[in-house]
Amino acid sequence: MFNIGFPEMLVIGFLGLIVFGPERLPELARNAAKLIAKFKTEASRSIADLKEAADLGDLEAELKAIRSELGSTKDELNRSLREPSKALKEFGKEVSAGGPADHTPVTAGPPPMDPEAT
Repeated sequence: MFNIGFPEMLVIGFLGLIVFGPERLPELARNAAKLIAKFKTEASRSIADLKEAADLGDLEAELKAIRSELGSTKDELNRSLREPSKALKEFGKEVSAGGPADHTPVTAGPPPMDPEAT
């Protein structure tokens, strides 16, 4: 990270020993180690949050695609409501072709009666 080798570490340790003294130096080293561990923990947590936010970006793109698809469906429905004769012609073509609207004819006459219902 900082490219500090063994000779540089010896110089830093010697200077710390002179400045802080042999009594306080181990305590300062422990505090520095705790601080570095906290920093690493927070950094890894931040990286995880950023990765999660990047995954939400994919979700946002997917939602935009769904929104555009719903918009085109809405436009198509509005067009068919504005032009009912065209929709009826298409429905008539389906009926004459034996499409989903083709049903068996209903015979005329009285509806069936249940004698127990009266």
